[in-house]
Amino acid sequence: MRRIAATAGGMLALLTIGADQAAGQSSRTIVTRDAFVSRIGTFKPAENPRLSSAIRAFGRPSSRRGRGSACTVRWRGIGLKIVFANFGSPGQSTCAASTGRAQSFVATGPTFTTVAGLRPGQPSAQIKALYPETEFDRGAWTLVSAANPYGDGSESPVLRAFAKGGQVASLAGWIGGAGE
Repeated sequence: MRRIAATAGGMLALLTIGADQAAGQSSRTIVTRDAFVSRIGTFKPAENPRLSSAIRAFGRPSSRRGRGSACTVRWRGIGLKIVFANFGSPGQSTCAASTGRAQSFVATGPTFTTVAGLRPGQPSAQIKALYPETEFDRGAWTLVSAANPYGDGSESPVLRAFAKGGQVASLAGWIGGAGE
């Protein structure tokens, strides 16, 4: 497994995040472990990937849209979208709080931040400053990658940053709470 490490600038950003939290500003830190995102703020999909757990962490979603085995859930007020899936409970709605399991997410709100301190809304130059070994691939910067646990073990993105107009537009990650 390969992880792209943050620089001393990232460590400074961590101190800044702590100061922001102490000043009363909300921060939802995105943490990766192995080949998946294990935490988004107080939502810990590594422990409980169910939609009910995400609702406890982020509040009532603004929308839920089911399609097949997937359910896209949005919290527009904070800039978060999580795709929930269910591959093993036929007849149950993936949008049911106890059925859907977090698979992936996209965060556009400025309260979401990586451990190194990258957040939506920052200048896109911060991507290379905080993740100097990052690689641009398929329209995004891969911040963290790991051996894919499914298939041939090749490297797959775990956490990516998308930029638009000179700013970080979003952070996206793989959770994999429902399996393959």
